[in-house]
Amino acid sequence: MGRAERRREQKQEQKSKTVTYNLTKEQLDVMVREKIGEELVRIKREATDEAVNTALTLLLTLPLEVLMDHFWKKSYPQKIPKFADLLIEYYEKWQDGELDLDELKEDLWKYGGVKFREGQINGK
Repeated sequence: MGRAERRREQKQEQKSKTVTYNLTKEQLDVMVREKIGEELVRIKREATDEAVNTALTLLLTLPLEVLMDHFWKKSYPQKIPKFADLLIEYYEKWQDGELDLDELKEDLWKYGGVKFREGQINGK
């Protein structure tokens, strides 16, 4: 085998290892949009999960902190576990549709003096 034949064989081997595709600009655009769309869905899902986890953490911890700091200073070790269980129970009731969010907001306004409006919270 001569030198030229070996070079041709090496070139042929390299070509067989490297796959080449010919795509139009439109095909590339579609592929890019599809990939970006998948990434956006993933990012939105992660952001939503993080927001829900933060909201749930605040839902459970803020009332406990207020009760411990201002209402049950001495007796909170006995009362907090039951209160936390009831918070979770009421959250599960809301998830199951047993509690109406509008009624809960109305009670908050009626008894707590706090009213939720789109994008803001108003007190008495």
